[in-house]
Amino acid sequence: MATTFQDFLQDCRKYKTVPIIEQYHVDMLTPIQIFQTLQTDACYILESNDSESNWSNYSFIGLEPMYFIKEENGTFQLQNRKQMVMDKDVSLSALFHRMTVSFNVKKVAIDVPFSGGAVGKIDYDAVSLFEKIPAHRHADRTHSVCELVICQTVIAYSHREKLLTFIHYRELEGNESEQELKQIFEAGKERIFQYRNELKNVKPEGNIFVPSNKEPVSFAGFESNYTKEQFLHHVEKMKEYIRSGDIFQGVLSQRFEKQVSVTGLQLYRILRIINPSPYLFYIKLSNQELIGSSPERLIHVRDDYVEIHPIAGTRKRGKTKEEDRRLVRQLLQDEKELAEHYMLVDLARNDIGRVAEYGTVKTPVLLDAAYFSHVIHLISKVRGKLRKSIHPIDALISAFPAGTVSGAPKIRAMEIIHELEPTARGSYAGAVAYISFDGSIDSCITIRTITLSNQKAYVQAGAGIVADSVPLKEWEETRNKASALIQTIELAEQLFLEKGRKRA
Repeated sequence: MATTFQDFLQDCRKYKTVPIIEQYHVDMLTPIQIFQTLQTDACYILESNDSESNWSNYSFIGLEPMYFIKEENGTFQLQNRKQMVMDKDVSLSALFHRMTVSFNVKKVAIDVPFSGGAVGKIDYDAVSLFEKIPAHRHADRTHSVCELVICQTVIAYSHREKLLTFIHYRELEGNESEQELKQIFEAGKERIFQYRNELKNVKPEGNIFVPSNKEPVSFAGFESNYTKEQFLHHVEKMKEYIRSGDIFQGVLSQRFEKQVSVTGLQLYRILRIINPSPYLFYIKLSNQELIGSSPERLIHVRDDYVEIHPIAGTRKRGKTKEEDRRLVRQLLQDEKELAEHYMLVDLARNDIGRVAEYGTVKTPVLLDAAYFSHVIHLISKVRGKLRKSIHPIDALISAFPAGTVSGAPKIRAMEIIHELEPTARGSYAGAVAYISFDGSIDSCITIRTITLSNQKAYVQAGAGIVADSVPLKEWEETRNKASALIQTIELAEQLFLEKGRKRA
């Protein structure tokens, strides 16, 4: 498919933001090569390794920031590419409602899961802007708690068809002459052709060879914000709150950090190999980078339906399929794991119930086993029909943060987390999301994610604490969950720096 000038002209009569589309089949080009070649303009790459989802057929690369949505001093701002403030509001929801009207975007006429919109992160610490919860005593003021980018060009790469779809957006004033519209259209086409020509001349970078055997993760050189004794003590403190009836369950996490010399793209290249997950992403923000492989959806909105996939119950992967099956049977008989999982399903039902039509909230999948590279999880699916008056962003805020990374009841659990955890969570346990021009949203919980800032890598992982939790097991669970990320950093430093290779 290719947009003609007549298509463009017709769309300009009804819409303020109009897409121009070009498609090309390719044979040797890969998403990593595309991002690498265009990385001066590239803001993000979104991928998936989920066999049940159409997402796994696609990689999405965002180019040329057009707008930014950033939180500054408790206010959400819409900034243009020169970082001039175009609109602002204390309510993220109100800002998105106005943006939907003012942007007035023409929907693309092709069937891809994502065709453009806002992409980025909402930190766990943003909860103090959505709920009556004070900020953490050691809140990090150097990073915005919400940062999203709207790109002018999105490349959708279909793995099955080896098809590149360029979707390039042009903004209009609404009073342009036909000659002016012709110039705008041709400028858009020319931008796509420039990108295409850059990709024609891609030079092979050289493959990386990642050992398939899983070596034990050493954690050497990593500092934690907890000593082992402190963490075990805080598990007991959280259990005291559970016994006193404050909460039924809470999530205690620890953070690991290390100075590194590798780039964010180098880390992502390793992570997508050793820990393939439903949500794979590399996002470049103003003063940090997120490199993630999240297994867990926060919320998904499409065609007026909202869905959450609670995950709870974890075992380290076995060495054989039979051992994996034995571990799943063990999980399904573990009362502690089941109690935690049922609580989180109830939380998901409550979160969806706040924005769904009465009587539409269902649980079509309960206690299914999901296999990931390093761990096995129990997963369920909760679904409901969005009320007519609700903007999809309201559904995301309603579910934020996920119960799987906070606890139940949520508000009191978060207050206890703020009291016990020695550092603010930052991006950990927040959300990475796209909010599409067409009103759809997909988002994951920011877990199994490396945050890179000032050449320091941060990794954080948590454990769900219930009444009969064993502190040592919870300590081990946080390390198990962090192990794929620690291994990623160790391998990246070994593979990219061993011969002085410093570029991705």
